[in-house]
Amino acid sequence: MAATHAEEGSGPIRAARAALRVERRRVVDEREALRAFRSRVSSIPDESGSGSGGAGFGSGASNAPAGVSSAVRDPAGSAVWDAGGSAPRPGSPLAAVRDAYQATVMSVPHYAEEYDDTYERSVAEEFGPELAYALTRTQGFRAEYKRSLLGAVETAVQEREAFCDALESETESVERARSRLDPIRTEIDAIDGELGDENDAAADVGFGALDACRTRTVALRADCDRIAARRQRVLADHERRLALGDEVGFATYCYQDLDVTYPVLAAVGAVGDQLKTLGDRIERAMARAL
Repeated sequence: MAATHAEEGSGPIRAARAALRVERRRVVDEREALRAFRSRVSSIPDESGSGSGGAGFGSGASNAPAGVSSAVRDPAGSAVWDAGGSAPRPGSPLAAVRDAYQATVMSVPHYAEEYDDTYERSVAEEFGPELAYALTRTQGFRAEYKRSLLGAVETAVQEREAFCDALESETESVERARSRLDPIRTEIDAIDGELGDENDAAADVGFGALDACRTRTVALRADCDRIAARRQRVLADHERRLALGDEVGFATYCYQDLDVTYPVLAAVGAVGDQLKTLGDRIERAMARAL
């Protein structure tokens, strides 16, 4: 009985810890790949062109850089691919940027499994469609393109660093919940053992002992409520600090491959179910003892 109770509900937490280890490794790999890409881009010479004004993206009314204003735009005003575009010339700075990106960001171990995008699609997702257009559908690596690219890479690095911090905080929270749930499961086993076999008339427990068991069970339920409340505060804090998109929450992103989206709350719920069953059993025993 004890081994069964100790294991019940712990599966989601074990799965959560494993998922967090994998995700943190991937985020660290991406952060380091982006840093390597930034270093390589810094050494690639730009091709300054006339009429650029020396401004990067986002410096004027339009986010499109000089030389990209001919990109076809949808009614919402966002850049889309010009079917007449061509790949960077072999040996050109833009080709060097592409090669550097493919050798760093697109070469992380999980890239094919997690993304499996083309170069054009990847830079569009990572840095935005207009900068992606400048890198893949023009023929010159202008100074403003380079400045904007380096700025976008720095932003991407910072986003990975913030996500790493969130993953570390989440890992600590999951471990804290596990360390608090384990003693509750142990206490459930102890109370269960004191009650003995419900179908054994010889295992009758006195009313006073049963009342003490009920008091302990109520206290354990309160402990579970506090664990759940703390978890919800941690998750809410992650949502405030990170911007993963309107449709993707932090827990959904981290635990998308698990059977449950909120593994710690699922584990708390499993322990709560055990306490409910135990409490009902105590109540029945107390009714018989009257």
